[in-house]
Amino acid sequence: MLRECERVLRPNGRMSGYVIHVAPGLSTEELALATELGPSEVTAVGTPPSGHAERAGFDVVRQEDVTSDFRETCAAILQARAMHEATLREEEGDEWFDEERSKKSALMEGIDRGFLRRSFIVVRKQAGC
Repeated sequence: MLRECERVLRPNGRMSGYVIHVAPGLSTEELALATELGPSEVTAVGTPPSGHAERAGFDVVRQEDVTSDFRETCAAILQARAMHEATLREEEGDEWFDEERSKKSALMEGIDRGFLRRSFIVVRKQAGC
């Protein structure tokens, strides 16, 4: 996806976004668990977001770890879903409700164990491209 973004962006054009990724320096077992606990997109274990961006032809302008804010958001979502469980189960169905709670709980575990991070990244397409 990054290569396609790089292809259509003008030289010196910027792009920004949030990405969930694994923490650096994890053991093989921890990497496997991080991949299991994180969203399905967390598959390129061990490579920071800046590495993916640079390989796609971008210069990294800024990268900021926003994991603590993201953890607060996940906790608030879990709390709100618990508070409104009966209504959500009725609207979403039991299977969907349980799946969403399981995903957020796994994500929280990955963050709390130090395996998963969330970063905000700003990249710029290289001038000569």
